[in-house]
Amino acid sequence: MFGSLLNIFKVGDLRRKLLMTVFLLLVYRIGAHIPCPFVDVKKIAESASRAGDLFGMVDMFTGGAFKQMTIFALGIMPYITASIILQLLTVVWPRLEKLAKEGEAGRKKINQYTRYGTVVLSAFQSIGLGVYMLQSDVSLINNRFLFLFTIMISITTGTCFIMWLGEKITEHGIGNGISMIIAAGIIARYWPDIILGVNDYKLGTMPFVWLLIVPVLYVVVTMLIIMMQQANRKIPIQYARRMVGRREMQGSSNYLPLKINTAGVIPVIFSSSILMFPGLIISMFSGESNQGVVAGLQDWFNPNTQRYNLYAVFNIDKGGLLYLLKMGNLHNVLYVLLTVFFCYFYTAITFNPVDTADNLKRMGAFIPGRRPGKNTSEYIDYVLTRITLVGSVFLVVVAMLPNVLWSSFQVNYSFANMIGGTGLIIVAGVLLDLMKQIESQLLMRHYEGFKYRSRGSGPTLGGGGMGRGMMGRGASSGRTLAGRSGRR
Repeated sequence: MFGSLLNIFKVGDLRRKLLMTVFLLLVYRIGAHIPCPFVDVKKIAESASRAGDLFGMVDMFTGGAFKQMTIFALGIMPYITASIILQLLTVVWPRLEKLAKEGEAGRKKINQYTRYGTVVLSAFQSIGLGVYMLQSDVSLINNRFLFLFTIMISITTGTCFIMWLGEKITEHGIGNGISMIIAAGIIARYWPDIILGVNDYKLGTMPFVWLLIVPVLYVVVTMLIIMMQQANRKIPIQYARRMVGRREMQGSSNYLPLKINTAGVIPVIFSSSILMFPGLIISMFSGESNQGVVAGLQDWFNPNTQRYNLYAVFNIDKGGLLYLLKMGNLHNVLYVLLTVFFCYFYTAITFNPVDTADNLKRMGAFIPGRRPGKNTSEYIDYVLTRITLVGSVFLVVVAMLPNVLWSSFQVNYSFANMIGGTGLIIVAGVLLDLMKQIESQLLMRHYEGFKYRSRGSGPTLGGGGMGRGMMGRGASSGRTLAGRSGRR
């Protein structure tokens, strides 16, 4: 393993790509500490502590830049949102669907629309952040229009600069640039989160045993995520004999891989984003006259509520495993249901069994025991529905781990968030994709990769691809068929 790592620095081109990637990521982390103009940094920290985990998802993706209100406060989130919106519109808008099928030229046009959408979303969201900062009284000037305009220009420019950095990493570095930036922001939060956990132990608010359990769970959950990222259901495919010109092509066998977790991490992002809005909207109507009503409504959508959970409703006094009932509140129930729903929804819009069955029929391939056409598409849909259930259950378990430790056992949420949730899934997926690209570069230059200890030994990490990067777009698992139609 260490010999393979040393081989990376023996290849000049690969070494340059890695150094360029590290340099651009350092530029991103430096920019994440540059505050916006006319903002009181001390008051921003106080306002962030009052908001609690209301903006936890955004702050995680930005590596802490959001709560500090730097020029990278929105991070790459507007770009991700614009990409998801364009991907969804591709299914329902014929013009975009036609562009997506035009190859490289169509992808460039869609990327251009994504950039335009990123600028619009960044401007809109930065104005909202400016209004939020004015309500929190963190402005250093009295001119509201000048403050909002400055915040909009600063944060929108910062988001566009991050988008440019991501494209440069993809072009001149190694790995997917946008995914690398997101992973770098998440990893940057690990050390401050560890410090928070240690401080909670010193203050006596968290038992020492959790300082041992959380690292062990981190390793175990990471291994499970890697297994699920590479897991797929292989449907056997048989190619029939056919005549090409005056030559007969012999039939062969292959398989159609369907990813267990087709939707990737997108269902968790959607669920967290949707559940963030009720608390945000309710907090806007807080005042002295209706403070009690607002506090009661906020408790309904609080994952750590002390009143509206099963433990409090049944007035349970015993501890142990019964502490798990504390996670039985409205927020967590909605979180589970929305995550399962978006797993099926995103899989349905990105993978079309009918198109896959038609492609198989066109290539002269069939699934043994299934008639080509409708019967094949129904069988693929049958298999996909059941493996999606397995993937959605796994995603719910991993995503709910931080909430379980926080709600039921009072472990610091930031400290517990390292072992699950969206962050660990993204980091594991991005690093796996990075290892795969480095390995392909090494093998192409006749060096040993990561999968093999020596040239004569067997595989140590197993096969299986990463799909299409961090987002885990499942369409690639069914739209591309490995292998050709056969040999002569």
